[in-house]
Amino acid sequence: MSDDPKKRGRDRELVSNQEHEVAYLMKTAKVTRQKALEAIREAGPSREKVMDYLAKK
Repeated sequence: MSDDPKKRGRDRELVSNQEHEVAYLMKTAKVTRQKALEAIREAGPSREKVMDYLAKK
């Protein structure tokens, strides 16, 4: 955690294959685990691109 709460890292912009992140993605996009992992693999680590990918499917 940074000393200055106004400074935010890129972590909120990225999504990874970690279980808690996949679970969050499954919940927010209402998709299966397989679809969430596929979206991360196909769209890359950008959360915005992953959500766009899932919206198109």
